[in-house]
Amino acid sequence: MSGAQRIVAGLEAAGVTLATVRASTKIRAVDAAREEEAVAIACGAGLAGGRGAVLIQNAGLFNCGGVLAGLVDLYRIPCFFIVSYRGDGRDPVYYHEPKGRVTEPTLSAWRLPFAIADRTTDLASQVARGVERAAESRGPAVLLISGEDLA
Repeated sequence: MSGAQRIVAGLEAAGVTLATVRASTKIRAVDAAREEEAVAIACGAGLAGGRGAVLIQNAGLFNCGGVLAGLVDLYRIPCFFIVSYRGDGRDPVYYHEPKGRVTEPTLSAWRLPFAIADRTTDLASQVARGVERAAESRGPAVLLISGEDLA
């Protein structure tokens, strides 16, 4: 199974009902025009009794400070993020390095709990744990992945 398939399996196992995932018959795929809109849509799923997940690149997450503080954190809405960690040590594209350098410090400054996907552990279970972490904390949780995790 590819990493992308393991991600979908983890989302399905955790009961995610809405995300931008096309490869699932259990998860409703919803597109967003902007990153902040994706967060609001995922939060709406939670408020309606479902579970939403946001699949986003780290640069897009940086655009979401306002909605994270003014919606997710303020109203204590579970919101799980799978974030493409562009510019980390595993990313072969040099011009993403500035994004990688500030990703973890930004997540820490925003007090967002995060984990970096561990290639030695089942990716589906890491995704499912992240969804559960967001639900239990009634707030955000982030799983950082690289292109290698999708292979």
